[in-house]
Amino acid sequence: MRTRTTALFAFGLAAAITFGGAATAAAQVDTSGRARSTTRIPVRKEGGGTAPHVDTVTVTVTRSDTVVIRRADTVMVTRVDTVRQMEELPLQPLPGVYFGIGAGVAVPMNNWRNLTKDGPDLHAHLGWFPGTSALGLRADVNYGMFGRRETDCASCPQPKLLSGSGDVVLRIPLDRKSRFNPVFYALAGGGIDKFTDFIPYKNSEGKTVTAGKNTYLAAPGITPPLTAATAGDKSLFYHWDVGPGFAFNVGPAHLFVESKYTTIMTTNGNSHYWPIVAGLNFY
Repeated sequence: MRTRTTALFAFGLAAAITFGGAATAAAQVDTSGRARSTTRIPVRKEGGGTAPHVDTVTVTVTRSDTVVIRRADTVMVTRVDTVRQMEELPLQPLPGVYFGIGAGVAVPMNNWRNLTKDGPDLHAHLGWFPGTSALGLRADVNYGMFGRRETDCASCPQPKLLSGSGDVVLRIPLDRKSRFNPVFYALAGGGIDKFTDFIPYKNSEGKTVTAGKNTYLAAPGITPPLTAATAGDKSLFYHWDVGPGFAFNVGPAHLFVESKYTTIMTTNGNSHYWPIVAGLNFY
């Protein structure tokens, strides 16, 4: 009996709570627009009974975070450079004013060799180039000591020739960065000559070539015999010359080798010879 009474009481209490909640919700909404109280009246449960229903509310929270990433990297770069140093060799000097001495051989040419043979030749020159110009001037002195033909004229003297020349020089350096410093050059010019004991000879035209007052009159094979009158009275003659040369260095020494084909305007015909000399330049 008691249990039934308790159940009825609990049912009635639940109904009262339900209708009370509905009345409260209706009271909160007013068509007039006025605010209503939202204060709830607490209801206490007395005695035992079934516990009220509890709803589980799931709340989803969206969160945006701004993340700043700072990165510090230490980069080590190792670079190996290969440097090739090109050392440019200095240019070897070219002479401005220079002086040279040398010696060689004087070679008679053509019909002159019939009675006169080769002999030693002494040489000296003084030259000048304006700066490193290709063109310059040079003055030469040559002293040739020819030999005689022993079989043709054993009693003849040995002719001698003193000549002075003035030449234009064209030089062409071949490699100025080399210590050898090779230079090719060419000479062309003319000058004056003086003979001593010139041995007369017949040229290809059959003429007797002489050198004036300095001619040896007793040369064999010359008909008619020569006299001072027929030999002529000139003592000086002129010539023109042309030839190549080569200059180079050996250590501190400046060397040269050259030759000049020389044509002397002797009496009754020209006489040709070729002095070939080598020596030292100083500058």
